[in-house]
Amino acid sequence: TGPITVRQNIISAVNRAGLLVADIVLEPVAAAEATLTDDEREYGSAVINIGGETTSLAIYQRGAVQHTAIFPFGGSHFTNDIAFGLRTPIPEAERIKRTYGCVLPTLAAESDETIEVPSVGRRPPRALSRRLLCEILQPRAEEILGHVNEEIKRAGFERELSSGIILTGGGALLQGLSDLAEQIFDHPTRLGYPLGVTGLSEETNSPLYTTAIGLVMIAHRGRLGRYYRAMSAPGAISRTAARVRSWLANFF
Repeated sequence: TGPITVRQNIISAVNRAGLLVADIVLEPVAAAEATLTDDEREYGSAVINIGGETTSLAIYQRGAVQHTAIFPFGGSHFTNDIAFGLRTPIPEAERIKRTYGCVLPTLAAESDETIEVPSVGRRPPRALSRRLLCEILQPRAEEILGHVNEEIKRAGFERELSSGIILTGGGALLQGLSDLAEQIFDHPTRLGYPLGVTGLSEETNSPLYTTAIGLVMIAHRGRLGRYYRAMSAPGAISRTAARVRSWLANFF
């Protein structure tokens, strides 16, 4: 549970958007709700949600959450590294990350692909190797995953993750991140997509939206009390997920 002031700020922000808060759910728990199978919850797994400003960890075993942690690193750090390393504006760095980002230079070495990088000021754009971009992003990816790995070891779950690692969140979409994670954690790793939800659009059926969809799933299953009884109608999760996505679009 977060500090009272943090909780109050979250509730106030949601209230200003015209919504009521029934309860607060920890981000990695919501992401796990949307991405884990029953076997993964039972036999040991770690959900790593790489968000915009933070990365969160939830470890499951025997069907329940055993450990959680939050780290002050996220997708925005990749964006800042690109902006600094390629000397390009932040909006362009974000676009480059989403379109060309990868964390294993060997993947980019398989082709001679180049990317056009806008310059700051009035300087002309430059054509740079995609391999250079990957070399910029790899150290940050190793740093983030390394911190998570140390936390897993510190909590004593290094040998308890029989079902492996599940990467989710927007940052998990960087090409090669799953392969890099397998090297660092020495556990099988997969991308976490929403499970058990039908009717999602291709765009919404993505690791980017697992936290939002997980919140809807928790509400749909009645874990937030009587406020959500009406969500039991067929297709309620899909429709509500679409409304959540539409609401989020007003802020991003």
